[in-house]
Amino acid sequence: MHDIFFISYDESNADGNWDRLRDRMPHARRVHGIKGISNAHLRCAELSYTAMFWTVDGDTIVDDAFGFEYGVPYYDRRYLHLWHSRNPVNGLEYGYGAVKLWPRKLVMGFNGRWLDFTTTVGNIKMMEDT
Repeated sequence: MHDIFFISYDESNADGNWDRLRDRMPHARRVHGIKGISNAHLRCAELSYTAMFWTVDGDTIVDDAFGFEYGVPYYDRRYLHLWHSRNPVNGLEYGYGAVKLWPRKLVMGFNGRWLDFTTTVGNIKMMEDT
């Protein structure tokens, strides 16, 4: 099992989403109020005890069917795994943020220069499940 972090800053529904996630996954931890997306993810990497760690965005409601059970083969640990999510505005399912599984080593080695944090940290492996 990989560490799970709920990252929030100012999202209006973050507290409710956090409570819902924690009810299902009591070992999850919250990283809250850290300015800058890269700083928040770096803090997760610093706190993580596992080679890979999950992040859930503060505005995300995790579907009850999603179990955080994905076992990453060793050769895939260089990839950021990005799950599809359902856009609450238009109902479409695609890589809209939400749940990600990060390689701790790549996040720790991030140099801070980025256009988009998610696509800059490492190679991306899109996961088809929503």
